[in-house]
Amino acid sequence: MKKLLVIDDEASTRDLLKMSLESDGYTVFVAEDGPKGLEIFARENPPVVLTDIKMPGMDGIEVLRRVKEKSPDTEVIVITGHGEMNLAVQALHLEASDFINKPISDEGLSVALRRAEEKIWLREKLKEYTEDLEKIIQETNKELVKRHELEHNIIQTSMDGIIANDRQGKIIIFNEGAERIYGYTREEALSKIHVTQLYPEGQAKQIKKMIYGDEYGGPGRLINYSVEVLTQTGELVPILLSATIIDEKGEEVATVGHFKDMREIKRLEDELLTSERMATVGQTTAGIAHGVKNILHGMKLGAFMIDTGFDKDKPESLRKGWNLVRKNINRVSKMTKEMLSLASTAPPAFEVCSLNEIVEEVCELLAEEISRRGISLVLELDPSLPQVTVDPDGIHTCLLNLVTNAIEAFPEDTSGGQVTVSSRDEGEAGVHLQVRDSGEGMSEELLERVLENLFTTKGARGTGLGLAITQKIVHEHGGTIQVESEPKKGTCFTIILPE
Repeated sequence: MKKLLVIDDEASTRDLLKMSLESDGYTVFVAEDGPKGLEIFARENPPVVLTDIKMPGMDGIEVLRRVKEKSPDTEVIVITGHGEMNLAVQALHLEASDFINKPISDEGLSVALRRAEEKIWLREKLKEYTEDLEKIIQETNKELVKRHELEHNIIQTSMDGIIANDRQGKIIIFNEGAERIYGYTREEALSKIHVTQLYPEGQAKQIKKMIYGDEYGGPGRLINYSVEVLTQTGELVPILLSATIIDEKGEEVATVGHFKDMREIKRLEDELLTSERMATVGQTTAGIAHGVKNILHGMKLGAFMIDTGFDKDKPESLRKGWNLVRKNINRVSKMTKEMLSLASTAPPAFEVCSLNEIVEEVCELLAEEISRRGISLVLELDPSLPQVTVDPDGIHTCLLNLVTNAIEAFPEDTSGGQVTVSSRDEGEAGVHLQVRDSGEGMSEELLERVLENLFTTKGARGTGLGLAITQKIVHEHGGTIQVESEPKKGTCFTIILPE
């Protein structure tokens, strides 16, 4: 019976996969996290591993690395969710067998397992061929010829493209996989095509230079380099290229390249991206609708109080009702501006400026509110901070959102607490802007979700637009945003910008 290991932090997913796979005849081992899964893997050595790509602690990428370190022939299938396309592609580059999307369909699971088992079968057959060929070599020179023919057939029938050229660029090997990618026949490639014609102009020279370098596994080797090649019809096809230089008695005689067609992966990327966009549209619409509903509720309550004031001649009710209406008018105005900002495709207006000055402007703007709430404001600005090229209005918006969130981390009915805004130059690691509060903090569950699209910890008072806008602006600057938090000890947001 075939063995298989499932690693997923969600019990429902583990149970569903175990039940489904055992009904298909597998012996299934399950683990709730990466370390436990690696422990079971070391003991049972299953040929196939299914791992969730995003788990607390050790994620699926690290599980994939460690499994491949211990057993390169083990096939690893990663399980992905929305928003994890980069991790899925990274897993494929690390030689994951395949990936399947949540919610997991029987068809998708079956296809992924079939591909993995086909790879295992082919590898075992190749191993058998290799062992047989070694015996053949030892027996007779005649059998050695058979080995050469078999190796030739394996190369020619490989699903991926294999191309070799001599030092002058003349193609000497062009297998069936290369024919499928490029559209040339083997005879055309060997007799009419120079290796430089297989790439856009200048690309072949650049690849040759990289093979001699050490950036992608060299010198003398190139491992998993993404590039586009030029087909017979002029189409640009994305491939993953690995290449090596063949030496004979210390002299370079040829270059061999292994070409993995990435069109199907790119198609899957596009499909997943479309799916993610549709999910984001739905999530955004729901979040905005929730915010508008809360505002309308507040305005209806204010209108009721105003009507009561008119009907019963109660000035106090009029005043309270109007204040409530005015407050919600301001809320809907703010939401509208945030929605326009989030949807804007206009590029940032970059200019050289001082980040410390932007920090001081934001803190001065919020000084009255901070004082009213009885909160201490501490500035820790690095005086050696260099001038940077940013969109000052955009960075101002980011800091305004983060400092406002820090203020609102303290309950309205309490006084005290501290908000610290700092800047520092981290050299090659970039410039750091940090907003730290000593407020309520967040649980581990909230911390994992706080950077999700339109997620808010403010309940009916928030829409999540402010933090979504902050992330958008930071990413447009080529930067990143990080968050740390601990219940009852506060929260810290860090913006990291390149110098």
